[in-house]
Amino acid sequence: MAMLDMLLQHGYVGKGDGKTADLTKGEREVLWDRGTVVYVEFAGVTGMEDRMGAMKTLAEEKGLRFVGLRAEEAFDSTLGQKLGRPSASPGGIAVDLSNPSLPLLDLPSASSPASASAPDPLLRLQTLLASLPAPSRPALLAHILSHLLNLAAYSIPNVSHLLLGETSTREAQRVVSGTALGRGWALPLELASATPLLAPNTDSASDPPPTTLDVSAPINPAPAPIPAAPQSITRLKPMKDVTLKEAALYCHLRGIPTVNHRKWTSEAGGGSDARGKGVHTIESLTEAFIAGLDVTHPATVSTINKTGDKLVFNGDSPSLPGPENCCPVCQTPAEPSAQAWKSRTALTSLPGRTKSIESAVPDSTDDHSGSVELAPMLCYSCLTTFTPSSTRKGTDKGQPAYLPQWVAESVRKREVPREEMRAGISGFLLDGE
Repeated sequence: MAMLDMLLQHGYVGKGDGKTADLTKGEREVLWDRGTVVYVEFAGVTGMEDRMGAMKTLAEEKGLRFVGLRAEEAFDSTLGQKLGRPSASPGGIAVDLSNPSLPLLDLPSASSPASASAPDPLLRLQTLLASLPAPSRPALLAHILSHLLNLAAYSIPNVSHLLLGETSTREAQRVVSGTALGRGWALPLELASATPLLAPNTDSASDPPPTTLDVSAPINPAPAPIPAAPQSITRLKPMKDVTLKEAALYCHLRGIPTVNHRKWTSEAGGGSDARGKGVHTIESLTEAFIAGLDVTHPATVSTINKTGDKLVFNGDSPSLPGPENCCPVCQTPAEPSAQAWKSRTALTSLPGRTKSIESAVPDSTDDHSGSVELAPMLCYSCLTTFTPSSTRKGTDKGQPAYLPQWVAESVRKREVPREEMRAGISGFLLDGE
C-alpha cells in the first residue's frame, strides 16, 4: 500500500490518457501511462478476511485497473484462458509424496468426463498443504504468489515492469531464511533489484502478449489473443531501501489501512510472539529474530542486505534460462546434482543393517514403475520442501497430492517419450538393441 501511494503521490503513474508532462511548468514526467493493481487472495487457506472487494474498490478509486486472483486458481487448468492466454496443457498432475523419487501421476483434463469427480482447485491446494509439514508450506505459498503475479503481468497488454512492494526488512528475512532453506544457488537472482521475467510456460520472455484481456472482469473468458510485438517485462523492487517500520509509519501518517500478518508461518492456536510456541517454520523464526534484534541494533537489516547484495549467481545465462534448466516449481535456475547434494546431507538408509527388513517389506516404488519422477527436476530447496525429514501426522501416505498447473506444464515440456528418444538415435543402434 505504501508503494502504491508513493507512485501515485509523485505522479509516476498516469491515468491512461496519454498525457505528457510539461517540464517547463515544473510538472513531473510520467513513467508509466497507466497502472494495474494485481492482488492475490489467500483467504481460502489462511482463514483471514477476504479483502478482494476492498482492494478492487481502492484501485478503482485511484483510477487504476484491477486484476484479482486467488491462490487456489494456480490449480485451475482454465486460468490461462480466463486471463486471455491459451492453455498449454489440458490436464494436471499429482505426486506421491511418500516416495522419495516423487513419481508423477497424470490427471484427466478439464474436458474429460472423469474430471467431473475431481476436487475443486481450493480442495487441491488444501490437500497439498495438509500433505506437507508446516515448515514446507510458506515456500510453496510464496511460489504460488510469484507465479500468479508473473502470469498476470504477461496477461495484461502493454506491461513493461512488475513492481513488488517488498521492503528491506522482508529482503533481510529472505536472505537468512533462504540460505537456511537451501536457496543459496538462486538467491542472488531473487534479491536483485531488477530482474527480467521469464514468460509463463514459454522458453523465453519474448512471447507476444494477449491484447484482449478485460482486467475489470478477469474471470470471464477472453477471445483468442491477437499477435503483437514481443513483450519483455522487468521485475523491480522500488521499496528495497525502505524498512518495514518506515513503510508502516508512512501508512499511518497517510491514513492508509494495512494488513501485515500473512499467517503463512504458524498453525492455528500458536502465536508468532510466543517465543517459539506455535512457531513451526524457519520464516517465522527469522522474522521474530530480525525484528527483535533490530530494536537494539538498528543496522541489522541494512547489514544483512549488504551481505546479500554481494552474492553472485554462478550459473549460466540467468536472464533467460530454458525449461530444461529451471526448477518446475519455483521457476528459477536449478543447481546441478541437487539430489546428490541432498543425499550427502541426509541419512536415508543404513546399508547392511536394513537389508533383512527391506526384503520383508514390499517395495512401494513398484506401483509407479515407468512413471516420470519429479525429484531429478527440482532444485535443492524445492527438493527439501517436497521430501522433508518429517511427515505430516494424520495424512494418508498413499494418497497422491495435486500439484499446481504451471508445474504440470513445465514437466510436460521436459518429458521426452522413450520411443522418441529411440527414434532419434535409431541410426546409431546395432541390430538387436
